Amino acid sequence: MSGRRIVVTGAAQGIGKAVATRLAEDGENLVLVDRKEAELQATAAELDALSRGTVATRVADLLELDKLPALADEIDDEAPIDGLINVAGVGLMSVFAELDLAQWQRTFDINVTATFLLGRAVGERMAPRGSGRIVNMASIAGKRGSAALADYCASKAAVISLTQSMASVYGPHGVTVNAICPGLVWTPMWEVTGAWLAENVPAMKDAGLSNHDAFMASVKAQTPLQRPTKVEDIAAMVRFLLSPDANLVTGQALNVDGGIEVH
Repeated sequence: MSGRRIVVTGAAQGIGKAVATRLAEDGENLVLVDRKEAELQATAAELDALSRGTVATRVADLLELDKLPALADEIDDEAPIDGLINVAGVGLMSVFAELDLAQWQRTFDINVTATFLLGRAVGERMAPRGSGRIVNMASIAGKRGSAALADYCASKAAVISLTQSMASVYGPHGVTVNAICPGLVWTPMWEVTGAWLAENVPAMKDAGLSNHDAFMASVKAQTPLQRPTKVEDIAAMVRFLLSPDANLVTGQALNVDGGIEVH
């Protein structure tokens, strides 16, 4: 299982980089998409050194929504896309009463609308070929709300619902579409979240916790397995969903979270 052409968004760091690394090690041909050009090229150089496949890059800002369908078409015109992994996302903690419309809209544009536009553009190319895999990055936050993450939770719930709709549309054409719901993962996004918790949760602030300490306190309080989710855990689930073992898996929102969510 190698040599397919897989597009990964948000590939310069965090979960996206871990996914790309796992797929590179397995010999897939990658197209890495991110807005951070320097970090993207550095990641590509790392992966090129260990990959048995090819590694290409596209610098793109997913907030430029009108450009995304053309981006997908251009990549597919070069060579057919066999898999699309929509990882790029954003999430910021906020007091609900102070959550402004600009943050709400930005969160939905990146997490939902970009996923929709890229997924539809790629899905429409895959369908006539009769095969393909699309994986959308949701979150356990999409399965229950949070007072301090209203926009993020709502956007990830939308990703789960969008995934189910896409699975219904493209399933008859042999294309599977699934979502992954990570748990508490220490990534650049969670570094910011941990800092917010350390400053705004009284018990954590009084204890003088660092952002990582606040993150680990959340892990211990919520996770039955008592350890954080690693980016490699998410990459392993992506790998499964791309494999023949997942031929009959579609329309699912699969938790990789150490047992926090049970549905």
